[in-house]
Amino acid sequence: MHIYVDIGVHAFPEGADTPKRLNLTAYGLGFSQIVVTAHSPYWAQFPDSSLPLGVEIVAATVRDLRKQIAYFRDISTVVSVHGGDERINRAACKDDRVDVLMHPERGKHSGINQVTAKLAEKNEVALGFSLDYFWKTEELERSRFLAFQRRNVSLCQKFGVQVIVTSGAYSHLDLRSPRQLKALARLLLLTDGEADIALSKVPLNIIKRRAQKKEARL
Repeated sequence: MHIYVDIGVHAFPEGADTPKRLNLTAYGLGFSQIVVTAHSPYWAQFPDSSLPLGVEIVAATVRDLRKQIAYFRDISTVVSVHGGDERINRAACKDDRVDVLMHPERGKHSGINQVTAKLAEKNEVALGFSLDYFWKTEELERSRFLAFQRRNVSLCQKFGVQVIVTSGAYSHLDLRSPRQLKALARLLLLTDGEADIALSKVPLNIIKRRAQKKEARL
């Protein structure tokens, strides 16, 4: 039996619901765990500093990205990078302190190429595929994202890059069951087995590896 984990969920004040509400809904849908992930501009607004919290770094420049990675790597449950800009995508994949490059296709192009994929595999940076656009975007934009994600999945399969799948939820209404996310993942040309791994083994390993890295630096 798989232990399913969603590591791309956004809570209040960035999202609409509290972590407790999100956890309860996710558990009812079949998830064993979620990681509330705050975009870096919202990090300081979370009132409970003891809350296990992942970060999705939003950076305008590569220099800013590196600075934020250095800051968050020891205090965050998961270190993700908000992708889209090809310079940021490439820099994230070059940095072994990064756990996940999220939605690299959210720019003018698919966001990665063979070189970027090889860097991601070498530095154990997983690519994150957020499926929220399926129910939040117009048909034309949805088709564009789907084409980009299919291309990126193909590169991940070819070069052995780890993949995660997330709902990208901003409220309990955005959450989807593992079965629903796996069905959508088929549209990205992931097999059922690959989708299971992307929702279970890979996120669990990321959380474990991040904890080990913290302990090693203490």
